[in-house]
Amino acid sequence: MPDFLKPLSWSSTWIKRHRAHPRTVCALLSCSGPRTLWQRLRRRRGTFLQDAFYCGPRCLETALMGQISRLHALTPAAQPPNRIPLGLLMVARGKLTHLEVQAALEAQRRARYGKIGEWFEKLGFASEQDVTTALALQWGCPVVSSFGPSLVDSPGRIPLRILESFQMLPFNYAASTNTLSLAFGERVDHGALYAIEKILDCRTQPCVAGRKTIARQLEFMRQMNHGGDVEFLSRDLNEMSRITSSYVTRLSPEEVRLSRVGRFIWLRLKARSAATNLLFCLQAGAATRPGANSLGASASSRGGWSPSSSRG
Repeated sequence: MPDFLKPLSWSSTWIKRHRAHPRTVCALLSCSGPRTLWQRLRRRRGTFLQDAFYCGPRCLETALMGQISRLHALTPAAQPPNRIPLGLLMVARGKLTHLEVQAALEAQRRARYGKIGEWFEKLGFASEQDVTTALALQWGCPVVSSFGPSLVDSPGRIPLRILESFQMLPFNYAASTNTLSLAFGERVDHGALYAIEKILDCRTQPCVAGRKTIARQLEFMRQMNHGGDVEFLSRDLNEMSRITSSYVTRLSPEEVRLSRVGRFIWLRLKARSAATNLLFCLQAGAATRPGANSLGASASSRGGWSPSSSRG
């Protein structure tokens, strides 16, 4: 090819490559933005929402409000029953007798709180290690024996309120397989695992750890700064939309991901190298931490409340 024709070839290749690039086309069907190729190339700055590209703040907010509305109306799925009752499993392994299981069930019924595994420990019928091992067999998960004092290097930080609610902790992250291991001190919640996968764009793997070990690590984390987390207690959809729009306008994120995690709607706004977690608690009457700011909804930038411990 003659040298004077090479620039034309380069331009043609560049145009074809950008024409096929999904980032240049807004995912909102009602988008009234630029339509010609040259207009789209001049206006390539935008935001990815759940891997779909939106060309500007108006399109992003329209799509974002639709997804928040869907998550707001979503009814969390009921937890499936355990495969084998914990007491029956421990009797089969020779760790308890039928009389001890009956005594623990009666104590639990009278007290009206706590999980059966916790009552096995309270009554001295089994150690925490015995209960943890049985839980791991019950859920088909490995056991974590100890945690290091430092936080796990992972694709992103999980809000402390969510970790407390599910009594879980990130345990290990394998970058080679993009897999995050999470240890549960109580019930393994596969719905929460799936939501975390969607938010952090990784694979999750459950394991089981001692209830007291998880509680100690959560207490340690409460003492640390969680400046990237902003929490609101609000069930009003319009209020949630206003708050979200305000943060989108202020941060101009490059990527937004969101999901429903139990009673929470979790949004992760990534701008440059930093990420901000917005957390909306949908449960009426949920406890708020001292010092929460009032922005029409209760807001806080740190974790501090502790749900009642339960197990089994």
